[in-house]
Amino acid sequence: MEELLNKIYTTLNGEDRYISEISNIFPYVHNEKFRKYYHLLLELCSRDVVMHCLAVSLYTYEVGLKLKSKGHNIDLDLAVYGALLHDIGRSRTHGIKHGVEGGKIVRKYNLGEELALIVERHIGGGIPKEEAVQLGLPPRDYIPTTVEEKLVAHCDNLISGTRRVDINFVVEKFKRRLSCDSINHPVILRILRLNDEINLLLGEEKLRHIECNVERQHTKGHT
Repeated sequence: MEELLNKIYTTLNGEDRYISEISNIFPYVHNEKFRKYYHLLLELCSRDVVMHCLAVSLYTYEVGLKLKSKGHNIDLDLAVYGALLHDIGRSRTHGIKHGVEGGKIVRKYNLGEELALIVERHIGGGIPKEEAVQLGLPPRDYIPTTVEEKLVAHCDNLISGTRRVDINFVVEKFKRRLSCDSINHPVILRILRLNDEINLLLGEEKLRHIECNVERQHTKGHT
């Protein structure tokens, strides 16, 4: 996966040596709007954030194709663009406010309210209004509601850095982060519900990662 992401990164940065190989796997390397958003991300964010966003974009594309093949109505372009920009707010902060800050950036550049909402609502399984207030966020709900918002949040949860992980990895990470011994924490339960919802749309068994190529080792991620 790391090799593939490096090839996508190289191709998007203007080198054509991998173009035929990569375009068959991830056709968005040819997409004018995707490239525009990519260069904005590249201008504002560090390389590790850019690579993470590419990893989430690729995963979102793959899962989105599966959803479409199951007959679900999804704007795949919107989802992939949202995945690319979901962490653009990390150019300002790596804290819990990076979703809100990212939404501000998307609106500043007039990239569309749908994209801004994907960026604002991608954290974990979403953040309800009462919890947002406690966290110092503007008082509103940050719960993903559209299939595109849910898909980006879900795929972001299952990417640690640039590695694909399973839901058990995610649960253990949040248990450590929240200093709790049980999955019965509202944050973890929202993540699990989102995971179940996407997997049910895909016709997959609950609480299972949708692909078999899972790397379980602990890595630094962006959530």
